[in-house]
This record gives sequence, C-alpha cells and structure tokens, in this order.
Amino acid sequence: MEDIDVPAYFICPISLLIVKDPVTAITGITYDRESNEHWLLTADDASCPVTKQPLPRDFDLTPNHTLRRLIQAWCTANADHAIHHVQLSCPAVVQLMSSCIV
Repeated sequence: MEDIDVPAYFICPISLLIVKDPVTAITGITYDRESNEHWLLTADDASCPVTKQPLPRDFDLTPNHTLRRLIQAWCTANADHAIHHVQLSCPAVVQLMSSCIV
C-alpha cells in the first residue's frame, strides 16, 4: 500500500488523529471538538493542552470551517486510499492514518 502524507495541521494535538470537527480555542490552537471537550472535562485545571495557558471554564470553541473544508477536500482527493469523511474514526482508517503520519 502506498504511504499517504497527512498534513500535520489536520492532526489533533490531543488525539493525534485527523480532526473530524475542527474547533479553535481562545489560544489559537485547533483541536477536534470531542477531544478538546473531553480534555476540559477531565483535566484538573482548565488549560490549553499545547500552550498550557489557563483557560476560563466558560470560553467558547470556535468552529474552524476552513480547516474542515480542507480536510474534506483532502479526503475526497484520497478516496482511492479508502479515506472518507464519515469513516475517519473507523478503526481500520485510524490504523492506516497512524501508520502514515510522518
């Protein structure tokens, strides 16, 4: 199977998987919504996982529509590699993605 280069900015810094629902925190870092919300719910203190800056508990996550469109276009362009928008969390695709991330 041919290696697939996944752009680094498609990867959530928490889950290390391709972002499914990109949201940007007030620190300017983009995460997958589910991963970020889980991080904030389970962390002892609300802080940015990347910058470690304290975060107010009531801050909003801003949808990153541009990144979502870029990921969707990339998935479409790589559909022949069994990469599809709705299957990004499928274990087989996650395993494929994990082995291809450089």
